[in-house]
Amino acid sequence: MLIGTNITDWSTVDGAYYAGAGSELIWLIVSIILCLAFLVAGARHEKAAYSKVR
Repeated sequence: MLIGTNITDWSTVDGAYYAGAGSELIWLIVSIILCLAFLVAGARHEKAAYSKVR
């Protein structure tokens, strides 16, 4: 049985099948938060490194 479905065998699937349907919003929000966190961390690091050079 595939996660979140009642499909037990791939031979019964007719056409395209997308296993992640319905959960994209959660992962999109997590991705955005991670990207923003790393952008802020990188900007802080660059600012500190630039200040040390002066």
